[in-house]
Amino acid sequence: VGYKAVAVNASDVAAMGGTPRFVLSSGGAPDPETALRCSEGVLKACERFGIYPLGGDTTRADALTVDVSILGELATQPVLRSGASTGDLLAVTGELGASAAGLLALERGMNGPERLIRRCLRPEPRLGAGRVAARLGATAMIDLSDGLASDVRHVCDRSGLGCIVDLDLLPVNDDTRELACSLGHDPEVLAATGGEDYELLVCAPGPVLDTLANSVEVPLTLIGEITQSAVVFKRGDEPVEGLSGWNHFT
Repeated sequence: VGYKAVAVNASDVAAMGGTPRFVLSSGGAPDPETALRCSEGVLKACERFGIYPLGGDTTRADALTVDVSILGELATQPVLRSGASTGDLLAVTGELGASAAGLLALERGMNGPERLIRRCLRPEPRLGAGRVAARLGATAMIDLSDGLASDVRHVCDRSGLGCIVDLDLLPVNDDTRELACSLGHDPEVLAATGGEDYELLVCAPGPVLDTLANSVEVPLTLIGEITQSAVVFKRGDEPVEGLSGWNHFT
């Protein structure tokens, strides 16, 4: 839990093209052993991502609670959610749906697939890709925490535009697809709605995305484009209605 709390905050910094530098973490736990294990996770994540833990506060609580505040720095102008333009293409780093598949496995008491469970428990923020995207001129970015179906709407709402996303183009690995199907889930729908991928959704002109794809190690997949109005998901030539990710207030 401590590791993940730091990693997901680092992902927010990555989505603006920044580098995470400092973390303040506070929380509560029912016993000192749990608090210590959680703190060890925080420190491991800070070491993994090159972040300095400034400190924080710990207290007794009935349930484990962790709060992280992160400070980062920028070498360029921040990439916001509001900068997309009509004609920009949409691309995602890495893969989608793996974390949601790992969560499905955990909820059912399964011990595997280990890779998918690790994707759920130990997310990897795309720090390098975010910095390169910012330097090359990405117009808008967001990390996929709530799920593509919700997060792409955040970009479109802030930019005052719409988009078309092709579900058939979503990068879904074979093990994610196999587990999803075995548990009765549509792999592409799971990838669009599951959340906690912590990949980056990047909006940019085509040439920028071409250069980005050739400049980072993580795969980059084109999944759609920015349009004048309405957020549309399609499969083939047919629209897919009712897709949404996590909503924090429902």
